[in-house]
Amino acid sequence: EVIDSAAALPAGSPATVLIPSGDGCLYCLDTQDGREIWRFDARVSPRMSYNNWFEANVTLGPDGTIYAGNTNFNYYALTPDGRLKWTYETGSNAWSAAALGADGRLFWGSCDTCFHAVSPDGRRLWRKRTLGFVSASAAVGRDGTVYIGSFDSYFYALDPASGKTRWKVKTGDHIYGSAALLEDEAATRAIFIGSTDGTLYALGPHGERLWQYDTGAPIRSSPVVGRAPDGAPGHVVYFGSGNGRLYALDAASGARRWSYDTTAAGAASPDRNDLNGSPALGRSGIYIGGEHGQLWYLPYDYPLHHPDDPRGCTDPAADLPRDVTSLYYVTPGGRVQPEMPASLPAATLICLKLIVRENGHTQPARFDNNPFFRRPAALHIAFDPPVPFHAELSGDGRYVYVIPDGFLAPGTRYTLTVRGAYVRGGLPIGNLTIGGRTAGQFSRRFAFDVETPETDRLPLPQTADAVAAFEWTRLAVPIPPMLPSLNQIGFDYMHWLIAPVAVTPPDAAGAGRAVLWAVGARRNAAGELVVDTETDFRLPLSGRFQHDAFILTHRDFKMAITGIPIPFNRFQIRGRLGADLRVRPGASAYAETQVLRIPTFGIPMVIAGLANQVWRKLLALATYVTHPYPADGAAARRPAGVAVAALDYQPPGARKPGLLTAQIRVAPGHAYPADAHLAAILLVDAAHTAVVPLDYHRHLRQTADAAGSLRQVTLTLPPGTRLPPETAVYVILDAFPLFKSSLSHDLNKNA
Repeated sequence: EVIDSAAALPAGSPATVLIPSGDGCLYCLDTQDGREIWRFDARVSPRMSYNNWFEANVTLGPDGTIYAGNTNFNYYALTPDGRLKWTYETGSNAWSAAALGADGRLFWGSCDTCFHAVSPDGRRLWRKRTLGFVSASAAVGRDGTVYIGSFDSYFYALDPASGKTRWKVKTGDHIYGSAALLEDEAATRAIFIGSTDGTLYALGPHGERLWQYDTGAPIRSSPVVGRAPDGAPGHVVYFGSGNGRLYALDAASGARRWSYDTTAAGAASPDRNDLNGSPALGRSGIYIGGEHGQLWYLPYDYPLHHPDDPRGCTDPAADLPRDVTSLYYVTPGGRVQPEMPASLPAATLICLKLIVRENGHTQPARFDNNPFFRRPAALHIAFDPPVPFHAELSGDGRYVYVIPDGFLAPGTRYTLTVRGAYVRGGLPIGNLTIGGRTAGQFSRRFAFDVETPETDRLPLPQTADAVAAFEWTRLAVPIPPMLPSLNQIGFDYMHWLIAPVAVTPPDAAGAGRAVLWAVGARRNAAGELVVDTETDFRLPLSGRFQHDAFILTHRDFKMAITGIPIPFNRFQIRGRLGADLRVRPGASAYAETQVLRIPTFGIPMVIAGLANQVWRKLLALATYVTHPYPADGAAARRPAGVAVAALDYQPPGARKPGLLTAQIRVAPGHAYPADAHLAAILLVDAAHTAVVPLDYHRHLRQTADAAGSLRQVTLTLPPGTRLPPETAVYVILDAFPLFKSSLSHDLNKNA
């Protein structure tokens, strides 16, 4: 399972390390040989929740007590030898590490939107509600003041005894990371906090703004403060940003001392460069890890001593223009750049960000996202040559998605013109802002060419015994910026195995239709990709292709993201698939969901500003990578000795569900363990090569025979389901389409 928390090193002998894990356990290991000394299973205190990941960092009390929060809505206190002392119930995921006051009381936040103060024996002392989730950990000042940020975009200074707000400061977006304090023996002198608005703020002890520095990309990294290197006077603030840069700022002035770009080389890598982890200061340098999967070490002031390294920058000013009103291009992986790439895929989706800066400060400007009285001239979009498209605004009003309804013409040069009016002001409610007044105009014209194909068709051959398949993984969902804050690791750890079910021959223009099947997968002990029988992911993808470009969609289904059943209106992937079964740069995924239909978190997500037109749809832009599945991989090949013996159909009625059941026959001398494989039944409109829209994962069931081999698989058809006149029925084992029939044929014949 994933590990999404920092380890802790308790004092004492033998030397041990505490590792919180996504499998629901907190492990204590010997640091010398990795031997397990004990483990604590979070499921000893079961509650309504969606999973049992330990995602909060561990805090160690002065007496050795271990404090750790879990996504099962519980916070735990353990003895040094791993026994449960007490459980504190929160109302949602507990990602915040506990901060300790001088008297031993504990302070932490929770995704129940509250700050909690708890006594050393687990009693609630006070609870303060905000209008946003709280993932940050608290910092306790010299006078006991509790400093902590919220997803409502405010940074709070709280009285430790009562929880009352001493002061609060609003930033331009939600706050994910924790604060760093600059203190002397007498008092707290400055507080440093990053916001996903891209700015690091320096605040005085009474909430006054000392300075701010805009990186132009979301900051989720918690800053750290260190003395200036080599005995120089003053202090330096270090932090990472979503643009892949590690920053070192002068703590007194906010001027850039230096920054260093850790973005990995390679065509697909620049979109995977978030430095959301916090830097650690060593004896001789700084350590920081990133989304690219790399751990970087940088000697102190390395960019100052190596001006020839192009990754370094020592310009004191920010990278963004001092004054600008413009639209910037946003890559599917979230990189914001002033110009559009010279070429885009034929199956492209274009995202643009509105940026308004005045006198060196980014302004809270937004597209007009009013659900009732949107101004007629608020937004105008046009392609030349003309292209059928539709456009959507993000919930926060900072992004516009321009979505062509089909493929652009390869080798053609297009011009995209976007102009309109932006608004400022309005009524802030948490991270949501309603209304506003027209504050200015924007206009931008982009020109780009459409890439030419590498192949004349989708490279997904099918034979009677095998199909070409690929792994779909490394999903990154950077837009809106709150989604990585909520679930970056939950997206990134997903692995799907995708294989063709039906692909039409291309026509004279190289166009055709395709139906693919996607199933959740995992790596086994040998590192091989196998179907995950515990997966939450089984879904078809159907749509069109043009040469090597594709647009594939599934509609109206639920998909569990880290256990939360999200109802999707639409989930779509776009890209170009090379002959090596690797998508080319520019691949995108796009999703829509009705926010208020999301269980538990719907209303908080509206207040978090995630719904466009205040309460309607959450729109997400993502990117992903693919890898070829081995040609001899068992999941995409016909299993020996396995066949469909019969197919039984009970049609649904207006109020009665229907059933479609495939009886599986395993020949003597063969086995097909049901606990190691996933079977499915897929319905396809044969006349149009399009999936019959159903929530397949939810409605599929399989059973085993006495020997443990697969016996049957059943698809339940909800009441009122209407099937096309020509419905093809596919029985799929793992990723291989084993059997095909039609509802117009005798379904009980032997296969």
